[in-house]
Amino acid sequence: MFKGINAIEFSKRFNTNEDCYNYLLKIKWGKDYQCSRCGCKESYKGRTYYYRRCRDCSYDASVTANTVFHGIKMPILKAFHMVFRLTAKKKGMSTIELGTEVGVQQKTAWLFKRKVQAVMKKDKDDKLNGDVEVDESLIGGYSSAKGRSTETKDAMFVAVEILPDGRTGNLALQHIESFKSDELKYAIKDNVSETAQIKTDAFHSYKKLSKEMSNITISYSAKGGAMEQLHKQIMQFKNWLRGTHHQCSSEYLFAYTDEYEYRFNKRNVRKWLFNDVVVRLMNQIPHPYN
Repeated sequence: MFKGINAIEFSKRFNTNEDCYNYLLKIKWGKDYQCSRCGCKESYKGRTYYYRRCRDCSYDASVTANTVFHGIKMPILKAFHMVFRLTAKKKGMSTIELGTEVGVQQKTAWLFKRKVQAVMKKDKDDKLNGDVEVDESLIGGYSSAKGRSTETKDAMFVAVEILPDGRTGNLALQHIESFKSDELKYAIKDNVSETAQIKTDAFHSYKKLSKEMSNITISYSAKGGAMEQLHKQIMQFKNWLRGTHHQCSSEYLFAYTDEYEYRFNKRNVRKWLFNDVVVRLMNQIPHPYN
């Protein structure tokens, strides 16, 4: 298992395509083999060193078969370099910069990064616990529309854990359609545990929810002072989106919220992120470009 964010050490470990395939072999068949067609657990060498052939049905499977690495339009070494750069850099990379460094077109870098973002999505059972602050925000540039209008901007749900010492724990972000109480209720259920104690501002949708959800406490924001850590995370997300990626369409905002949430919640284990993402890519079905 590779760990660390040192580019020199990474280049020493992964110098050829063969180095990458050998790494994937240990992840996929390091402990045991099982044919994806017939379930047989016995095999022998396939057409190349990174293929395994089933002893019963003779199905010859590549190490990348039935994984997200299947069908990528570049050498596996470049894909590994992309994953490393996306995980080693604290704030990630824009696809223009990523394509330039790895030597592929920006569109190719964007398509592969979407695959990486897809596996960064958290598990449905991974929800915030304890004391949780909840708010909503608008994402987008300048707009002449007044109030919380989603006509030209996107609505986003934000929730953070507040630890006993006042520091921020984990974070949850979700692209939502509107600020209606039903929309916010489902966002809370998707991201926050039922046993959590939720603190919100006095927005009318939360006042309505507090009547049916006993774990919601209303607190007047005092211009953001009442939930300082929460508003700090909202500003940091917006700065990350503008500073690193420059712009993001409404269609793919959900992908960037997944990426930011993954980075933030694993900020203390950055040296393990490369291996974690590669394992996730190997344990999910292919995500075709189309």
